[in-house]
Amino acid sequence: MFDLTGLTTLKLPLHARQVLKISSVENACISGPEIASQPALILGGGSNLVVFEPEFEGVVVRPEIKTFDPVIDGDSVTLEVGAGYPWHALVMKTLEHGWFGLENLALIPGWTGAAPVQNIGAYGVEFAERCERVLLYDFEAQTLIRLTTDEMEFGYRHSILKAQPNRFLVLSVTLNLSRIPEPRVEYGAIREALETLGGSADSPRDIAKAVMHIRRAKLPDPELTPNVGSFFKNPVVRSEVADRLALDFPDLPMYPSGDSRKLAAGWMIDHLGFKGRSVGGFAVHDQQALVLVNRDKGTAQDLRYLIDEIRQSVKETFGVSLQIEPTQLGRL
Repeated sequence: MFDLTGLTTLKLPLHARQVLKISSVENACISGPEIASQPALILGGGSNLVVFEPEFEGVVVRPEIKTFDPVIDGDSVTLEVGAGYPWHALVMKTLEHGWFGLENLALIPGWTGAAPVQNIGAYGVEFAERCERVLLYDFEAQTLIRLTTDEMEFGYRHSILKAQPNRFLVLSVTLNLSRIPEPRVEYGAIREALETLGGSADSPRDIAKAVMHIRRAKLPDPELTPNVGSFFKNPVVRSEVADRLALDFPDLPMYPSGDSRKLAAGWMIDHLGFKGRSVGGFAVHDQQALVLVNRDKGTAQDLRYLIDEIRQSVKETFGVSLQIEPTQLGRL
């Protein structure tokens, strides 16, 4: 068995019978039928995976394609990027070239191939807004397919890839960027950080610096403190439910989400006094209640107990159910 624990940012034990590295589209087509014949786990940067069962009797697929192919047409930039390209490095490289649109998504850990899976988003911007298409290997049909943004069925932390796990392997994503800045600074925290840093709200590079400043202040570095970022999704509820909650909890942050409203899960967990709460080696981060950290060789059972405590308390107090955001291997 291969020990892959170090390839995940939560550092829960993971061992697999076989590991297969995919370095090109051609390699994916050749290896696809073999992968399709057995249980498979796609493992990129490992920053969005929670391992509840340590032994995986199948093949772990590592999509290591790192292509970077831009096409410039006037002020528009169409950029195809391989699934193995580190996401933050991609954001910074596009800014260096003067191609804008990804600045609010700076410092998100992981590889580019994971971005469309759960439609990563931060500070008012989602991946779907910049996605043109995704190149996939379909293990079921055993062929390459290209899905447009509409066909990806993007939603809040959702896509067709999450709805049908392990059917598709992301090989590359094609992004629409612009050489004309289109700043998005609706989130008050960005404006505050810009003022602190002396940056301009009209500068995508300054916006990226502000986002990095915020994330470093609020979120633990997974290289130093094992974590997978936001552990729970912000629950989306009907407007009438949100109105009732607003009467009882007037400080509860809420954001429009279509005809519904999105509630701040981190605020609810913090309100219930969970910041710093620990079970065994796992704990709720003392600066950001939405993040669970592995402080001292925590076990999957420690994590299960902590998750259960949080979810039960939120359900009893607010009447809403929290869903886990990262991908799970094994049963909770």
